[in-house]
Amino acid sequence: MRASRIALATALLAPTLAWAGAHATSPEVRQWRPGVGERRQVADLGVRIHGAGDVVVVLLSGLASSERLWGGAYDVLGQHARVVAIDPIGFGASMESAALAREIDADAHVDAVLAVLTALDLHELPAMIVGHSMGASLALRVAARHAPASMVVAYDAPLYFSTEEADERVRHMGWFESLLAQGPLAERVCEWMCDNRRVAKALAVAISPRLPVVVASDTVQHTWRGYITGFNSLVRDAGWSEALRVLSTRNVTVRLVDGDHDPVQVPGRADELASTYSNVTAFRLPGGHRLPLSDPVGCASIVLAALSEYADKRS
Repeated sequence: MRASRIALATALLAPTLAWAGAHATSPEVRQWRPGVGERRQVADLGVRIHGAGDVVVVLLSGLASSERLWGGAYDVLGQHARVVAIDPIGFGASMESAALAREIDADAHVDAVLAVLTALDLHELPAMIVGHSMGASLALRVAARHAPASMVVAYDAPLYFSTEEADERVRHMGWFESLLAQGPLAERVCEWMCDNRRVAKALAVAISPRLPVVVASDTVQHTWRGYITGFNSLVRDAGWSEALRVLSTRNVTVRLVDGDHDPVQVPGRADELASTYSNVTAFRLPGGHRLPLSDPVGCASIVLAALSEYADKRS
């Protein structure tokens, strides 16, 4: 009897022990810590602000994410610039943005980011727009509309020329990710999460042991309308290509930084764009589609180098 109880206890504890082991050994967990700064609502979006200087660094999080993605490794940016980390419409602390009551397209997302800079009286300062995934696509569009923008750093940007190409790349992420990216089942799952937010967060943490707990819990901090409008207007839409053309005419430096085994990327796309536009440079770092988490020091260093380059040009 005692042996069977021990066996039962071991079986019940095994998933918890496996989760704890994966969590403790995850490089993304070990490297992440909360970022500094003041979190508040500005122009109806959730933002975190820190640092000082006469240059602004805007950090834009991606699909099903929040500004907490940009953890403590990025605090160093505040030593050289005013840092504004923003949750785009529909995600994180912007999940209940009033903008969701209206039609949401890429321009609405850009308007919202620019409204934050205006509300903070930072809209006339030179700006470096940095984004990850969907946020990288948004970063290109923001910079194209924002005259003081001097550089874009785009991590794991979804650069697709058609919705068909976008859907094909999503399928490369795996059957589960593809199933929940869009469609009736994805909508039902998302609606269930809205109705059971606390349980959904716990499940998100449970199935993502290699992510920091708060980052994992933020993956469900959205509604279906917020998610699908962001996905359609900033991931599946090819408007980034026109933004890139505008940035080329203004000679705004663009750095496309991809993980060397990121399934989201179209093979060779970043290199193709770099060969087409003299203002574009393509980089690869070891990793997949979560570069700001998997290599935060490397990603922060690229932005620091951009700040140094900009300072040298001004001196």
